[in-house]
Amino acid sequence: MREFDRRKLVLCTAGALALYYNNYIYKEQCMVLYNTGMRWLNEILHGHWRRCVNMFRMDVRTFDNLCLDLESQYELKISRRMSVFEKVGIFLYTSSLGASNREMQERFQHSEETISRYFNEVLRMICLLVMDVIKPYDPEFLNTP
Repeated sequence: MREFDRRKLVLCTAGALALYYNNYIYKEQCMVLYNTGMRWLNEILHGHWRRCVNMFRMDVRTFDNLCLDLESQYELKISRRMSVFEKVGIFLYTSSLGASNREMQERFQHSEETISRYFNEVLRMICLLVMDVIKPYDPEFLNTP
């Protein structure tokens, strides 16, 4: 009878360890698409000009200039895993096509939190850019038509 209890204990322990391993240790990657966000962005930027206009509502030169301005004048920095181009691409793609966060996760192969963080980071920089670019003709509003 004692041998039976020992085998039962070993089987139960092995089952508990397998369950623990599957639930807490083994992590299957969610974002494993070959066509990563940066690779897709390069295809768009180096492909036919109309693709860039369709995806971002601006041509490649304007996209490049916007990225360079945000980087040099408004201190939009590259991160460990994402370039300025990809950050701006996430913002423009979401803004121009009204894409949801889940669509952006699938397109750019980043987590929900990463997409949200970089979208908001670029949005803050765009707001600073807008304050510098859009200025009233008469700041005192003395002549109101």
